[in-house]
Amino acid sequence: MSYLMGIDLGTSSVKTVIIDIDGNMKSSAQAFYDISIPNKGYAEQNPKRWWMSTVQTIKEALNKAQIQSQEVKGVGFSGQMHGMVLIDKQLQVIRPAIIWSDQRTQQEVDSIYELLGKNYVGEMTLNPLSTGFQTPSLLWIKQNEPETYEKIYKVLLPKDYIRLMMTGELGTDVTDASATLAFDTKNLVWSDELISAIGLNRDFYPNVNNPYDIAGKVTEETAKETGLYKGTPVVYGGGDQSMQAVGNGIVEAGQVSLTIGTGGQVFSVIAEPKYDKQMRTHTFCNAVPGTWNIMGASLAAGLSLSWLNEKVLSNMPYHEINELAKSVKPGSEGLLFLPYLTGERTPHMDSSARGTFLGLVLNHSRAHLIRAVMEGVVFALKDSVEIIKSLDTKMDTFIASGGGARSDIWMQIQANILNQEIYKVSQDEQACVGAAIMAGVGVQAYPSIQEACQAIIQFSDEPVVPAPEDVRMYNDMYENYKWAYKQNKELFHRLSDIS
Repeated sequence: MSYLMGIDLGTSSVKTVIIDIDGNMKSSAQAFYDISIPNKGYAEQNPKRWWMSTVQTIKEALNKAQIQSQEVKGVGFSGQMHGMVLIDKQLQVIRPAIIWSDQRTQQEVDSIYELLGKNYVGEMTLNPLSTGFQTPSLLWIKQNEPETYEKIYKVLLPKDYIRLMMTGELGTDVTDASATLAFDTKNLVWSDELISAIGLNRDFYPNVNNPYDIAGKVTEETAKETGLYKGTPVVYGGGDQSMQAVGNGIVEAGQVSLTIGTGGQVFSVIAEPKYDKQMRTHTFCNAVPGTWNIMGASLAAGLSLSWLNEKVLSNMPYHEINELAKSVKPGSEGLLFLPYLTGERTPHMDSSARGTFLGLVLNHSRAHLIRAVMEGVVFALKDSVEIIKSLDTKMDTFIASGGGARSDIWMQIQANILNQEIYKVSQDEQACVGAAIMAGVGVQAYPSIQEACQAIIQFSDEPVVPAPEDVRMYNDMYENYKWAYKQNKELFHRLSDIS
């Protein structure tokens, strides 16, 4: 029997799954790690901890699957996007990785815009600059840690470091490279012009490949450490959003992914490299050749509910949280939540935005807080949906994934607020499955990504359908939601200055 392995390096954990060629889950394993916050607004992680956790999950997945290691025919990767891993000439990590949720680089973002202009940056990268992305993070290192900058040999994205540890080979893929904001997204190459204009070193950037291209093979050292078979092919893999989309069968224009994980994303496949000229969304290269994706991103989606649970509710079981949310009427009796706990990207691109409950009265309980958070997160997704629709982008089929797809009440809230039928797929761990599909295409187990998805991805027979009376109420609430940010923006910035 032949199997494929998919590894998803997330923000809070790494997951490894083993599937057979028909897409059936053979085993899975997960290991958790923390985010380090050495200063306010910083977000860092230790890449060596990533690797230790990856080794742990590979061994556990192989043990659970009870298969021979040589039956794993290929390994693929999915990874948290935008982050920065710095390595020296000995391929050793120089400092902790700066990850996507880091907020320290607003000054660098502003300086790049001042130097190059927003129009130039938009036309080249098809994206706005934002804190947490690799390019302003690298510029911050050059300006604030010059001794570190001098030691740099290569700059990697998170999952590319894990693949380096597994194969000894350097490189990245188009989906992750386009999310660094040092990439010519239309032409699928590093932007030498932009890199030079900012004053960064072009030699830092590795070769760029397709997600399904074979990057190398499992080394003897890795085989001993993990239990994988020496010489097993390893593909480049891709950014988590692109891999999750593949794992949801989203490979054609008009298919839309709604993800509520740590962050929240609306991801739509597009057939040409268009972008929002108001710079509120992101356009990246897609896993399927000849396509791109346009994405709106919210920084604190599932993170908002986790915050509420940990800081206010004393770590209630999530099934109890769902039941409490169901006990409250849609609209949370006039309670509104803005999920801007770490600033916000789409549509505001505002690192100083702040999380807010509005409309609290004495009869509001913890159940109201829970439901308001769930609703606020979906209002944030609706911001992205509305912008993407305004770009004449085809949006036909909506597919939910992440924690939001595992909660029946959150699924219903998505259907009602977006006024869309919402599907989900039968497979779990879609990012891992997408990574495994890349491995399968790379070792020619499937002729193409599209044919692989047709063979193994199964959609739910019945979608979650919006309730018309709730749709009308949520339309009114959404207008209040948008108004709330506009009315409080100046206050948010004042509070940010104080904190």
